[in-house]
Amino acid sequence: MTTNSRKSEVLVMCPPPEQSGGVANYYSLVNRHFRSDAVNLHFFYTGSRSVASGGGRALQPLVDLIALRRTLPRHDLVVLNPSLDPKSLIRDGVYHLAARLTGMKTIVFFRGWSPRWEGIIDRYARGLFRRVFAADRLVVLCSRFGDCLAGWGFPPRAIVRETTTYEHHECEAANDPRRIIFLSRFARGKGCLTAIQAVERLLPRFPDVHLYMVGDGELRQELVDYVQSRGLAAQVEFTGWLSGEPKYRLLARCGIMLFPTDYGEGMPNALVEGMGMGIPIVSRPVAGIADIIADGENGFLIPSLDPADFADRVARLLEDPELWREMSQRNRRVGRERFSITSVVARLESLYLDLLRQERGCL
Repeated sequence: MTTNSRKSEVLVMCPPPEQSGGVANYYSLVNRHFRSDAVNLHFFYTGSRSVASGGGRALQPLVDLIALRRTLPRHDLVVLNPSLDPKSLIRDGVYHLAARLTGMKTIVFFRGWSPRWEGIIDRYARGLFRRVFAADRLVVLCSRFGDCLAGWGFPPRAIVRETTTYEHHECEAANDPRRIIFLSRFARGKGCLTAIQAVERLLPRFPDVHLYMVGDGELRQELVDYVQSRGLAAQVEFTGWLSGEPKYRLLARCGIMLFPTDYGEGMPNALVEGMGMGIPIVSRPVAGIADIIADGENGFLIPSLDPADFADRVARLLEDPELWREMSQRNRRVGRERFSITSVVARLESLYLDLLRQERGCL
């Protein structure tokens, strides 16, 4: 139980910072920027440090659970970050039940969201899901996810919508719409090949466009082989993973972000990074993307997966400099106001304190 004489202790369960991915990157930024006179933030890293623990990957959840039970009593609030997939739901469901059984206040922040598993839960497991994840607050990255949780019986007042974030870097802005960027893991469903094929279709009309494929993953060699077989090596550049200043310097030079995803997205970090750097987004109305991109205002949302449709929207931006400029300025302004890490940590502190004050009966 917290008291007014000390700072509240909040425990965040998430992947370790060295792990690639949106959740690890999000909390690395939060850890670096979170400053509060009322809250101490602590991190409990799960999952990928099994070799160091000596238990092997199969035993890592049990090792984590034992360690969690020891550390829980020293905290006032626990924040979990599951995705809507079987492995994550089972693991974080067990952790959440452990926290609730000790009387902890909890926040469950749903990150990725699989439409397939949404359908399975909706049909077979609403009641079980509701009992396992009966948190004090449920945080979502998309209004539709919140509507889904309410439909499963969670109280609407407990559902909060948040965003992903980015760390603003002051780079000299030299955004050029002929420089196009794809920024993500090279995985099936992310639209990597679609982005390349869209640019391939643009080349006869716009021979000076250049696509930067920023990332890595299981499809890298397949993508490289396609580019070489189609004679696109001069127009499509694979940069590997970029982070920090190198990533933001490249974003400051690019003028259009292509993200033809059909993945179980939450709200991709890459998109808010691009927005903050003044880049119009060409993507699809998947999950939280539809909440941050307004079709025709700060980018384009394309229902189909046809590379020709993506090429068409990019061509509109290349042919209409004024439209591109308006989108760029709007994204730069909204990105900094809503998605910058300073804005996000302020909202997180408010979320934590509102819940902890209710515990103390201070409201």
